[in-house]
Amino acid sequence: MLTGETVTFTDSDGWNWDFDLVFMLSNYACIWGRGCPDIRLQGSARGCCVEGVEIYQGEGDAPGCEDLAMIRDRVGQLTHEDWQNRHVALSRGGSDPWAKARFKRDSVHTRVYRDACIFHNRPDHPAGAGCALHLAALRRGEDAMDWKPQTCWQVPLLLDHDPKTRTTTVRASRTADWGQEGIIDWWCTEHEEAFSAERPVYVSMEAEIRRLCGDDVYKELAAYCRARQRARRPARLALLPLAP
Repeated sequence: MLTGETVTFTDSDGWNWDFDLVFMLSNYACIWGRGCPDIRLQGSARGCCVEGVEIYQGEGDAPGCEDLAMIRDRVGQLTHEDWQNRHVALSRGGSDPWAKARFKRDSVHTRVYRDACIFHNRPDHPAGAGCALHLAALRRGEDAMDWKPQTCWQVPLLLDHDPKTRTTTVRASRTADWGQEGIIDWWCTEHEEAFSAERPVYVSMEAEIRRLCGDDVYKELAAYCRARQRARRPARLALLPLAP
C-alpha cells in the first residue's frame, strides 16, 4: 500500500469507494507508443498485453461471467481486418478458441500467442498496433470499454475489494502487486516519464472511474480533487515510497 493520502465516498448502496488521492491528482498518462518499453522492459509494442488477461475466475464470479458473455459477443463481430490473429484462433476450434483455462478450474484467460495476448495486433497489421478489440471499437465509432475485458480498460487502476468493510480501494497498479520481482515491471506508474500529462488522472480517466463507481461518487471525487488542486498539489506518485 502506498503511504499517500486517500479519500472515501459512499454510494447509494452503502458501498465505500476509497481513492488514492495522490494518484488521482497526479499527471500520469499512458505512454503506449510513446516510449513505453512494455511490462517486461523488452522495448516492444506489446505494452501491458504481454500476459493476456483473466476474464472469468470460475464459479461464483458473477461480474466475470457477465464480462465473458460480452467478450464472446464482441469476438464474434471481429473480422480479419480488425484482428491479426483471428485465423490462429479459428484454427483451434472450440467454443472459445481464443481462451484457455488458467490458475483454477473453469477460469477463462486469453491465450498468449507470439509472446502477447492473442488479441494484440502487431505494428505491421493494417488495422494498427494494439488491442484488436479496442481498435475494432474505434473503427465503429463505439466506446472501447464496451468491447474490452474490464480488467484491460481499468489499467493502470487496481481495485482492492473488501466485503467485510464494504469498501473498494482504487489505486495505481505497482510492480509489487504482481508477485515475484522481475515477472512484471509495472513501469508506467513508477517512472517519471509517464507523469507528463496536462490533466490529472481524475479528469483523464473520468469515463473509466464513472463506469466503476457511478456518476454520484465520481462527482464527489471530482469536486474534492478540484478543491485540493486549488489548495495545494501533492507529490507525484512516482516519488512516493512503498510501505514495508
